[in-house]
Amino acid sequence: MRIAAYLALTVLGILIGLGVGFLFWGVQVADLNRQVQEQRSELNYRIGELEKRVKTAEDRANQEAATRKVLEDELHRVRPQK
Repeated sequence: MRIAAYLALTVLGILIGLGVGFLFWGVQVADLNRQVQEQRSELNYRIGELEKRVKTAEDRANQEAATRKVLEDELHRVRPQK
């Protein structure tokens, strides 16, 4: 009887230990999941900002090209090339 009680206590201790281990593991997984979500949100924000900067730079380059074309046309009108 005594051996069965020790065996039952040992199995119960192992089960409790596994339960506590899974509980801590679940908490760590939840924390890691939250960190990943925060990083994803921050990176999406950065990507959005960079896309805006690229769009602005492309617009500025197109404007400069159009201005250059107008100025070259005016220059050729005033001083035609031979």
